[in-house]
Amino acid sequence: MTAGAQVILRTVQRIYDAAMEPQEWPHCLDAVRDLVGGSHAVFTTTTPDGVQLATCSRMDVRQHGDRCDKILHSDFWAEQMQRFPAGTARTQSSLVPVPDYERTDFYQQLIRPIGGGLAAVAVPWRGPSSWSAVRVCRPLHERDFGPEELNRLQALVPHLAKAGKLHRRLASVDPCTTGALAAIDALGLGLILLDRHGRPAYRNERAEAVIAARDGLLADAYGIATALPAQTRALHQAIAAAMLLAGGPDTADAALNRAAAAMLRIPVSRRPPSGPLILTVVPAPSGRSAPGEPGAVAVLISDPDRRSRIDTAGLATAYGLTRRESHLAALIADGFGPAEAAETLGISIGTARHYLKQVFEKTETHRQAELVRLLLHSFVAPDSGAAIGR
Repeated sequence: MTAGAQVILRTVQRIYDAAMEPQEWPHCLDAVRDLVGGSHAVFTTTTPDGVQLATCSRMDVRQHGDRCDKILHSDFWAEQMQRFPAGTARTQSSLVPVPDYERTDFYQQLIRPIGGGLAAVAVPWRGPSSWSAVRVCRPLHERDFGPEELNRLQALVPHLAKAGKLHRRLASVDPCTTGALAAIDALGLGLILLDRHGRPAYRNERAEAVIAARDGLLADAYGIATALPAQTRALHQAIAAAMLLAGGPDTADAALNRAAAAMLRIPVSRRPPSGPLILTVVPAPSGRSAPGEPGAVAVLISDPDRRSRIDTAGLATAYGLTRRESHLAALIADGFGPAEAAETLGISIGTARHYLKQVFEKTETHRQAELVRLLLHSFVAPDSGAAIGR
């Protein structure tokens, strides 16, 4: 692979990162600007609610914010952008010759002060009332963008279009806040969000890892399935029932009938010696579906074989445990018996039993099952991983 191809691939990766994490757009646009070769770049979107400046690269928005707003809302800008064909990278000078452009008030009053003039432009997608555009710019006194530079921008156009589509699908699902997603990540659960057509609109990092393993759970752009037909049927029945539940009161009766016949927790078999994954299918109403239409669905993925790390510091603070007591409790929650925990901690079995008795008293639990339930419900650390001593 040539060095140029590697740079394009890295830029493409930036584009998809930005689609999933909007805060990555500045880094993405930096990469686009460097690839095409401009002094600055601007990415804009137009929606039915008006023109929005998504991000810019190497331009001080605080200094030029008012001027940028005038540019994006000017009639000259709107007319010019409508003339660029969707899906094709072109120079601005191919539509407006440089001498003519230089004489316009638009250039003299708005563009020249921010160091623009020449531009390589692409409109990745255009809908009935919305579109997006990326402009890589240079001052008017420099040379215009050539075929090689346009070809680099052209290579990015389909990826910008797909990334935009992905971002809009995520926005249309709108299942929960960032905080809720972070909580699911903290619990070590996989999460797949399905739109009202049953297509995956979002997968968190844990879900991506499960799917990449290709052991039991399968997913593509059109839906999710399991390796076994009977489990796939059960999963699809659960998804259909949850979609109706998410649709609100107008679909409640049908939802209840579906739910009565569907398991909303589905075991998904994996290759031995791994135990089954447990999928929990729940409605994720977004408020965007029309009354009576199916809604979005969340599929939570739990791996009973994956151990969770207990927040021993938080446990010790909450209940006044010593460091040894909190570490012993974490090992018990991880499935260790007292003897195995004692060996791991390098203490005698008698000392381990004394520590465990202290833990029961301080946490007001009486059996190991109660202690484990308390720890797994309240003290799983955000960084799920190997337990202490493993």
